[in-house]
Amino acid sequence: MDWTKLSSIAAAAALAAVLIAVPATIVAPVAAANAPGCLPLNGAQLTASSHEDTNYLGITYDSNVTYWYQDGAVNWHRTVDGGSWNLTHTNTSGTVPAAPGSTATIPGTDSGRRGENAGSPIVVTVCNQ
Repeated sequence: MDWTKLSSIAAAAALAAVLIAVPATIVAPVAAANAPGCLPLNGAQLTASSHEDTNYLGITYDSNVTYWYQDGAVNWHRTVDGGSWNLTHTNTSGTVPAAPGSTATIPGTDSGRRGENAGSPIVVTVCNQ
């Protein structure tokens, strides 16, 4: 047996193992940091409030939205206080599917305006971890 060939093969195998192992450690995914103000995955509730004009008649209302992450979705409940116009009949709830690290949009109030002024949607970023 030619020992120089055997040692060359062993050295080549060792070098190949190192070359394979090094990129694997370099490419290993690193947990991404959470975006500031993201929606926690633990079900903690956040709130958003607004004072909006329902339509061109000048009727205003206050909208309070409570939202939380649960079961792969952003869940929300909106309470509307229309003051003297008593718009509380527009209270709504819903669910928007969202994966950790993604964004979801809670729909606006559908206030009767058309187009981009149809109530303020809420864009939520779900935390990564």
